[in-house]
Amino acid sequence: MGNMSNLLIGAISGNYKVTDINRWVESSNGIDSKRILLLYNNHFNVDIIPYLNKHGVEVIVPEHNMYGETIEEFPTNTGTMDIQSSYELVHNMRFFHIWQILNETEYDKVLITDVRDVYFNRDPFKDIPHNMIIASSEVVKYENEEWNKRHLFVNLGGIGVDALMDKEVYNVGVFGGAAHYVKNICRDIYLMSVGKRLVADQTSFNYLIQTSYKDDVMFTDLNDNFAVHLDVISKGFVPFNIDNINNYSIVHQYDRL
Repeated sequence: MGNMSNLLIGAISGNYKVTDINRWVESSNGIDSKRILLLYNNHFNVDIIPYLNKHGVEVIVPEHNMYGETIEEFPTNTGTMDIQSSYELVHNMRFFHIWQILNETEYDKVLITDVRDVYFNRDPFKDIPHNMIIASSEVVKYENEEWNKRHLFVNLGGIGVDALMDKEVYNVGVFGGAAHYVKNICRDIYLMSVGKRLVADQTSFNYLIQTSYKDDVMFTDLNDNFAVHLDVISKGFVPFNIDNINNYSIVHQYDRL
């Protein structure tokens, strides 16, 4: 343990309970990396920090926006997000704050994941390249999945449709790679996602990996056993044998089954 050349990082909200994060934390205890969780809106939570400290997870409590202004409470509801609040929405701000961390520290590989609905079967850093970004497919195309299709059109219009409609969706909730690439794409995800009418982190990520970052991306699907995303599987879009779930380094959206 203690390989500080790798970083596993995610973001949670102050209203989370230990039971919301314990599977992420305890399944990652054997991963050879530093672990950081960004804890937003930590006003009343007295349980999360002691639990994370016990398991050796560093906690960072963000308190500022990209202008350096102190923020009392970051918005968390994507359903009520508007153009103005998009600049401080947690879904977007996490990428600004991860960029900031990576801009001030040195790592070899970085893995960013969602937390509440993610667990690990084995060390995913063994799958992550030293010189690229790794992206994991939902194995469904934009044109065949309504949520992603709507967010694509509303956020990027005809330009996004032209670039992505016939492409598979890659989930922004699990990606990683060489630290300098991850740092840069986090910056660009934030800048592309703010000022939009709908939450745009996944739309922005997909646009970037299919355009300016394309030559530096390892695109993976279910055959690679890196990550499985269960939402589209639970909805019947993708055939999947649940008996094979332990073959994947990362299981995402396990609460959808």
